[in-house]
Amino acid sequence: MEILDRSGKWPIGLGRDKRLRPFVRAMQERYPGLGSPVVELPMEFDVHRNWVFMALPWSYVAGLIEIIAPLAFAEGLALYDPQRDVVAFPAPFGSAPLGVEGVGEHERMAEEAFSRILQGTPTGLDGQPLGAATEPTREAFRIMSPLGFEITPDIEAEVQADPTRVPSSLQTAERKAELLRQVTDLTPSVRHQALTMLTGWDPDPDVRAALRPLLEDDDVHVVRFASMALAHQGSPTDLPALLDAVHHMSPADGGTLDAMLGPLMAALDLAAVVGPEAVADVKAKARAWRVAARGRAPEVLLEQELDRLLG
Repeated sequence: MEILDRSGKWPIGLGRDKRLRPFVRAMQERYPGLGSPVVELPMEFDVHRNWVFMALPWSYVAGLIEIIAPLAFAEGLALYDPQRDVVAFPAPFGSAPLGVEGVGEHERMAEEAFSRILQGTPTGLDGQPLGAATEPTREAFRIMSPLGFEITPDIEAEVQADPTRVPSSLQTAERKAELLRQVTDLTPSVRHQALTMLTGWDPDPDVRAALRPLLEDDDVHVVRFASMALAHQGSPTDLPALLDAVHHMSPADGGTLDAMLGPLMAALDLAAVVGPEAVADVKAKARAWRVAARGRAPEVLLEQELDRLLG
């Protein structure tokens, strides 16, 4: 994750709107280590430019809402619950924080679904058991590549030969144009999915040109995926841009070890194409840029991973 204002004070999320600071601070004080791998509470907490994404575990959701909603309300933030499709606005637009009415039904559905999974009886989103065919067939399910496309019989052999590459038949001019439009979409999930597929795209000057500006994005995930995709393009001329992304995400520029890790791995991959001296240069710069984060308890695991990468 990244910080709010590049000052190094709040080591979670990435954003610019200072009005989020009081809420982030209150959450950090309530849940020490929030946004790091060592937090005791299994909750996702991502701070973006002017909004915060929180994924709450079902077994804690009601209790967490009762704690988080008043904190957000007190700091003037609106809350949206996509499961119940309800919004709570802060004063003067609203009079009370988001409540827990209706949460019980969603908790019941989740508990029933998990129970059926443990019993070996899968369920649908409505909590009803899914029927099982006596003889499973390909038509009964879809096999998806981690790159985001369906693995159909006509491309199966090509995918097995190189799972990290988008098959030739899918690398059409039309699909490329669509992906290059989507990487600038305002919806984060659309951008992320498009960039995921581009991480397996064959070397292409249009793709490279579209990826380079994304290395300066404020979305940590965009920078990570764009770095991976650019490294996959395999052009040594892009190594300086990847190094800039490592610095941009690093503690030396107000970032975090977590944000730095993705572009660093991509830079090391591309440097390996150039040669040992390039790899040594990337590692030396990364060692210098990570220093500002040393000693932060929540990032011990990331320190260990960087020690492994940098030697």
